[in-house]
Amino acid sequence: MDNRFECVPCAICGQQNAELLMKGSGPACVVRCRNDGLLYQSPRPKAAIIREKLKTFVRPDNLELFSGYRRAMLRREARAIQQLKPGGSLLDIGCATGTLFEFFQGSGWRLHGVDTSQTGVELAARQYRAEVFCGTLQEARYPCRSFDVVSILDTLFYDPQPDRELLDIRRLLKDDGLLALEIPGHTYRMMRERGPLCWLLNRRWVRGFANSGHLYFFSPHTIRLLLANAGFHVVRVVPEQASMSMGNWGLVLNHLHFAAARLLFGLTAGRLSIAGKELYLAVKAAADGDADGS
Repeated sequence: MDNRFECVPCAICGQQNAELLMKGSGPACVVRCRNDGLLYQSPRPKAAIIREKLKTFVRPDNLELFSGYRRAMLRREARAIQQLKPGGSLLDIGCATGTLFEFFQGSGWRLHGVDTSQTGVELAARQYRAEVFCGTLQEARYPCRSFDVVSILDTLFYDPQPDRELLDIRRLLKDDGLLALEIPGHTYRMMRERGPLCWLLNRRWVRGFANSGHLYFFSPHTIRLLLANAGFHVVRVVPEQASMSMGNWGLVLNHLHFAAARLLFGLTAGRLSIAGKELYLAVKAAADGDADGS
């Protein structure tokens, strides 16, 4: 096997007991854990290679991906967060250009961000007067119980160790703090990656699921398991829209799909979701102490 790649265990059960789901180009594969059903890349590029790639994720030529296309979604997600937490200190992990901060201006919010992209960090700090650290969450070394809200939006699936990341987030949250976690909708992702919908929108039967760059493909079941392992309890799930970097007719379909997804989610009390993305709002499941080492 290419020495730039490595096989990894499941982030939920910690075992290497997986079956092949899809082969990508080169060594990369998507596998399914036989114990808990988590889908993830293994083999995958080593952590150092992933880190170097993420440093250039935000570039001067792709800034619209982090502002224009996501602004409406981030506005709705900020509103959902503020319904549960109207003020305090916010840490946005993977903040990119800081567009989320736009919707936390005023009301006493103290804004902090973490991102590995120097371009994104500089823009977020300059535009929103946020305190932004360039690097990983572990490198930032924030003290325990520093934040009222920690958000990690459309980012966790890039983390080589999402289980460790969530444990660190729990340590950083105040005892009554809130975690806001956005991930791609699992059913929607499966429909988009292969099959008739993929052919309709991309003119191919398989879009490149195993070559997407995502290290994990969470379902409602597996993300709840991962959160529970880190000491979190989900209090609300909000269906959200898929990213909208597409042509005019694609945008129309996207809006129609989002309307249908919200209706289905509401009618089934959240049991059925075809939403492009989902926002999980979670709190600490038990008193702090054992999980944060304090």
